[in-house]
Amino acid sequence: MSESAVYLDDHDRELISLLQHDMRASYQELGAAVNISASTARRRIERLVNEGALKLIAVPVWAKLGFTLTAFVGISVELQHLPKVGDAFAEMDEVTWVAMTSGVYDLFAQINLPRNEDLTTFITERIAVITGIREVETIMVPRFVKTFDEYRLPLKPNPLYGPQNGQRKKEEGAI
Repeated sequence: MSESAVYLDDHDRELISLLQHDMRASYQELGAAVNISASTARRRIERLVNEGALKLIAVPVWAKLGFTLTAFVGISVELQHLPKVGDAFAEMDEVTWVAMTSGVYDLFAQINLPRNEDLTTFITERIAVITGIREVETIMVPRFVKTFDEYRLPLKPNPLYGPQNGQRKKEEGAI
């Protein structure tokens, strides 16, 4: 099932960029920075949230919270067990995200643990008990070069990728 893209104009992109930089900025500050009124900034942000194009969330800095081990886990699964194995990983507190993938692994996940020593416990006591797993590969992350929270939506869409990515014509439903 394909979701339709949400139209983003230059003001929307600027508002998103500003929120990515400072989530606590007031509508007054946001509107002034984009040269629109505070009420217009509020309506635009609410539209983006209501249409599912924007989530306003807090992103933990795991190392600052005592989770010093980050690892990626590639999981090969007996395909008839794929949904249940994916759900089992999604339920684990240690897993920050999990995705069904194509290629070498059927699932790929990120985990955060307090210490390196906890990886053995995670593998032997949390993963090993799940029915349907054929193989697991862990890749420890000593340092991120760019993190999820450092990504910024480009202020202008990249012309290499055509008109998708929220750039349908204004007459198709933009505010």
